[in-house]
Amino acid sequence: MAFAVGAFVGLVSGLAFGGEPDLSTPKAAADTTESSSDVSTGSPDESVAPSGPMTSDRAQAIGANEMGQVLVIMYHLFDSEETEWTRTPENFRKDIALLKKEGFYPVNVRDLVSGNIDIPAGKSPVVLTFDDSSPGQYRVLENGSIDPNSAVGIMQAAVDAGGSASPGSFYCLLDVVPKERVIFGQEDRQQEKLRNLVDWGYEVGSHTVTHLNLAKASTQEATKQLAQSQSILENLIGGGYEVTSIALPFGEYPESDSILKNGRYEDITYAYTAGLSIKEAHCPSPFSTKFKPLHIPRFRGSDPHLAQAIKHFKDNPGLRYISDGDPTTVSAPAELPEALGQLSDALGRPVVRY
Repeated sequence: MAFAVGAFVGLVSGLAFGGEPDLSTPKAAADTTESSSDVSTGSPDESVAPSGPMTSDRAQAIGANEMGQVLVIMYHLFDSEETEWTRTPENFRKDIALLKKEGFYPVNVRDLVSGNIDIPAGKSPVVLTFDDSSPGQYRVLENGSIDPNSAVGIMQAAVDAGGSASPGSFYCLLDVVPKERVIFGQEDRQQEKLRNLVDWGYEVGSHTVTHLNLAKASTQEATKQLAQSQSILENLIGGGYEVTSIALPFGEYPESDSILKNGRYEDITYAYTAGLSIKEAHCPSPFSTKFKPLHIPRFRGSDPHLAQAIKHFKDNPGLRYISDGDPTTVSAPAELPEALGQLSDALGRPVVRY
């Protein structure tokens, strides 16, 4: 393999016994001058958090439906030419601008699964996910700034423009060919990038060590990679950060979800609360009986997939998740389409119906 897991194990051991290394390179700052003009520059959302308990009248006035479906989008490569699995920087900027225009607001996978969807009232959550940790997702220039044509640079520019937030979930590889897909390439900056992403509000998750097909792998090998991937990433990030989600390579699952949910390899225990598939469908609300956290569907972030996913909500507005602006309550119409399922019995928060 191009990148030995043993090298990571050595680094992790150093962290455990010698403290966190001093990163000599400064944390990258986004150079947004080239890209901010391409992102929708509408005024920042004026919504404010509710000053008191959510009521049915307020929920109805907002049009809240937190039993609605959620849009989860999947990206892989970023480069100058558009292909089946590659998005150009120009088209990704258009995606971000379109999502903002259509009233979507980004959240991480862990927020979706926990139901901690803290977004402005009237907005809809969107989950942006990035598989394979390719260099076009996050590149640092020689001057220490983020490449404005990388995915992170484009998203940070959208944040600077106002009315958006930085969440997105990145699923990293640790031992693959080509080597440049090991934690975004730029080997001397890999740990720095992981820590920056977490500091800026993004999520880091597992994509196994070697992009393993979990349906074909033995239980022992699957368990090994699920454990090592989580452990190595958590130790590189430090600070008690927990990797809780995984994007399934090829969208392939092990023979039992129990293997994915938790397990042990040698002295490493692991647990995942979320699994991302490549099945194209709108994700049920985390408050719905239809929600399956280990089988979260995703739409491909390209044409015509993204446009069709958004059109679905325009054609069926009653199926769309609309936030009430209060993450401590769940608001929804009294009558719901059958496609949305029923309210879960284990919400752990007040329910407001209207």
